[in-house]
Amino acid sequence: MIEFFVDEIEDVTGVRCDPSFNRKGAEILFITPSGDVFADPGTWTCMGYIMLFHELGLDITWSTYASEGGNFGYFTSHEMAKRLNAKMYMEAKRLGVKWILGGECGHMWRVVNQYMDTFNGPADHLEVPENPLTGTVFENAKSTKMTHIMEFLADTIKNKKLKLDPSRNDQLKVTYHDSCNPARGMGLLEEPRYVIKSVCNNFYEMPHGTTREQTFCCGGGAGLNAGEDMELRFRGGLPRANAVKHVHEQYGVNMLSCVCAIDRAVFPALMEYWVPEVDVTGVCEMVANAMVLEGEKEKTVDLRNNPLPGRGDTEDV
Repeated sequence: MIEFFVDEIEDVTGVRCDPSFNRKGAEILFITPSGDVFADPGTWTCMGYIMLFHELGLDITWSTYASEGGNFGYFTSHEMAKRLNAKMYMEAKRLGVKWILGGECGHMWRVVNQYMDTFNGPADHLEVPENPLTGTVFENAKSTKMTHIMEFLADTIKNKKLKLDPSRNDQLKVTYHDSCNPARGMGLLEEPRYVIKSVCNNFYEMPHGTTREQTFCCGGGAGLNAGEDMELRFRGGLPRANAVKHVHEQYGVNMLSCVCAIDRAVFPALMEYWVPEVDVTGVCEMVANAMVLEGEKEKTVDLRNNPLPGRGDTEDV
């Protein structure tokens, strides 16, 4: 799938990315949920990771062993959660990396933030994460040695290390869902918003009392994301859908963003049922669409092959 993503990126941008796998001696190990590799709209988020790492020139590698950031053992037992989480540190040690960067996943980050150190720490073979582009040391990751991609991106963008053209997302009117685990479980509230506002000109918050620490459930977490639970999912997700409907009717919002793979799996059906005018995206997809890559051709479409506003003819794409 990654090779397919690389081909798609080249078709859209004219730039050929070259992600590495299982490379010993890399500075950073990247781990993301498998949903970003196998299921839309997470696939476009995954393309965003690939483009980001290529453009920044990071010394980073993916793993085919620690290839699942999502920890579904968290839904079943302490022991299973611990065993699945252990693969991250085991692979980091085997590859000899300095620290771990994690992708957009909800319960992966709940486990990392609250349990990883006591499950499988201390990670003495790793270093405190430091952004190689800015020199920022992520002291909040001093224990786990693992940093969220939104923290990394917010720091990178703030220090102007990424060339961005937010107008490439002008077809989007975006709102943001605080996924329960990153928001309430680890306090990741401001960084995603900072990133979104840096790559989108049209951002609208849902009503007070429906976001941040008071965020609503997606309706399909904790293993409920299954076809036979559809009615339960739609009922459970109705409060969130109502808040999205409000900003759609008030501001014309047409895109719901989030930093959770389960949300990206659950929300398309929920939106199609309750607010069919609104689509779903990961944040890194929007970052990638706004990025101005070195050596890129004139872009006329985004990663979904949808026309960019005012970017000319797209018949040959």
